[in-house]
Amino acid sequence: MNITPSRENFVLMPEGADVILYIVLAPFAAVFLYGLYARLSSYGLKSIFRILLENPKGFMMSILEFGWAQRRILREKKAGVMHLLISYGALTLLIGTTLVFIDHDIMRPLQARLLVGDFYLLYELLLDTFGILFIAGLLYALLRRTYLRPGRLSYKREYTSLLLLLLFIGFTGFILEGVRIYLRSPEWGIYSPVGALLASLMIDLNFDRVSLEIFYRGVWWIHAIASFGGIAALPFTNLLHIVASSLNVAVSRRLIEAPGKIETPFILSQLSVESPLPSVGIGRVSDLKPRQILQLDACTDCGRCDEVCPALIAGTPLSPRSIVQKLRRAWWEKMEVDLLDSKTFTLDEVFACTNCGACEYACPVLISPMELIIELRRALAIQGKVTKRGVETLSSLARTRNPFGMRGEERVKLLRELEQLGAKSINNSRLVETVYWVGCMGVYDPRARQIVKQVVSLLVSAGVEFAVICSEEVCNGDPARRLGEEGRYQELAEDVIRLLESKGVKHVITHCPHCYDTLARQYKDLGAKFKVTSHIALFQKLAREGKIKLATTGRLTIHDSCIFSRMHGLVEEPRLILKGLEVHETRRTRRETFCCGAGGGNYWLDIKRVRRENLIRLEELLETGAETIVTECPFCLAMLEDAKRVLGIERRVSIKEISELFRPAEVN
Repeated sequence: MNITPSRENFVLMPEGADVILYIVLAPFAAVFLYGLYARLSSYGLKSIFRILLENPKGFMMSILEFGWAQRRILREKKAGVMHLLISYGALTLLIGTTLVFIDHDIMRPLQARLLVGDFYLLYELLLDTFGILFIAGLLYALLRRTYLRPGRLSYKREYTSLLLLLLFIGFTGFILEGVRIYLRSPEWGIYSPVGALLASLMIDLNFDRVSLEIFYRGVWWIHAIASFGGIAALPFTNLLHIVASSLNVAVSRRLIEAPGKIETPFILSQLSVESPLPSVGIGRVSDLKPRQILQLDACTDCGRCDEVCPALIAGTPLSPRSIVQKLRRAWWEKMEVDLLDSKTFTLDEVFACTNCGACEYACPVLISPMELIIELRRALAIQGKVTKRGVETLSSLARTRNPFGMRGEERVKLLRELEQLGAKSINNSRLVETVYWVGCMGVYDPRARQIVKQVVSLLVSAGVEFAVICSEEVCNGDPARRLGEEGRYQELAEDVIRLLESKGVKHVITHCPHCYDTLARQYKDLGAKFKVTSHIALFQKLAREGKIKLATTGRLTIHDSCIFSRMHGLVEEPRLILKGLEVHETRRTRRETFCCGAGGGNYWLDIKRVRRENLIRLEELLETGAETIVTECPFCLAMLEDAKRVLGIERRVSIKEISELFRPAEVN
């Protein structure tokens, strides 16, 4: 006689066990729903829905790419596979339990069944398969936390306890399945291979059937309560990241489309004396915006941000993970105190950040510790709580319109020198819509000044139509913004925009990544419409056209600028420029480059470090055996040359800005 395979629900439990189960479940469900509602209501669900409606394709692509496919998690293969096994194992088991509920409580009263026939057999096979993968992932996770103990992991009892709870649920589920197959002997038991194996062991050991049924009922209730407890705990433990991270990756696509972009909290030109003061920065937890609270809850405390943070590696008090976790704890505990006065954060901790974006790029769930740090700096700047050197830098910007505090005569002097090289002054040129923006470093740093002259010589020889305006330039405001002084930044930015618009400029060329990022991207919020081109993109084009030629040989390595590479994706351009030469990549390269330490205003600050970032980076570059290190940034050049002097290796390696590798095409 053929019997149709079907799911046997509550078959070994006494009559009415299903009713009692739901009565027991009710308080757990209530705690879960209350906690989930409290969390979701703080995330600004209206704004999340607005993003969904504005860009449904991008919303869904983010969930698929970074949620389901876990693209960034898989950058680290072992940990990534472990997370895949746990997450997809748990999801499959949850779906399986939901199908049992539908089968027993919805379809059965309607005289229908879901878990029958071939579908049920496939269901059992898949649940066993993913159950094993789930347990394997949990065991490896426990091994990492208790024995392997990678340095970047945070060791908390909560995390180990949650792993043990999930492992207990997985093991007891298989034990129940094995006992059920042993006692019921269904013909289709082989489709539950793990349960069938356990049942065969019980047969060999000749377990007493009556005692085993009592054991089954006890374990069944323990398993159910453990599962309910895990669900109820989700909104109040690190398990919350399951929900929060899924929402965060969906609403944070801007970190993929515009990594490192700084939010503009207000438009200075639109404010009036009667305007209410805008809310700027995070001075207290009540200043956190819903989207930022979502980021905090999305944090898995995995430590990948710490692993790549140059400031932490250099021995400063800064830890990107700690920034997020301390803000998260303060939010959960509703600590309505000043975050600096309460010593939640210190000045050195907040201002050590180089704004390199490595933490943001490494985060598997699209959290930006850099954004939170900038908001902390903004709140401190409003209160006048900036480091001594930071105050000096901001004062220089106010007094001399440059962060060096130098006189404007140097700008006029440089203009004359560039005119002698063939550059046109925009005041004396006709219909020149393209300007080469020199920047403050190009004026006041002697080494960077050489780069400016080299770039001008190459552009002139290549026949590029451009003009210079360095005598009228002022700082673009980037140092002020990075130090948290948004008002000063926008004052300078408005001056720059007015200057360029008054000259009819439509296209800007710059060799400085900081100028490039500010003029090309940050200024868009202020209404700037001119196009900005980096010198490396322009040099690639000119080299391809044969208008400039490489004039270097030997073993090279590239130090990628954080802004050009990580934030703007300009990683292939310098390599295409150097194609055919002997280029050796360092271990942290391209978008995973290591910061020189100058960013985030740190070029002008004096935060103590155990070992400075530029020394660490130079030693990494030297590991390639390169004779020449190629940079794309005047700040990187200055930092690496300083490191070379400190290490006493002036003759061992040459450090050149990429423009210095070229010569005009007509020169033999």
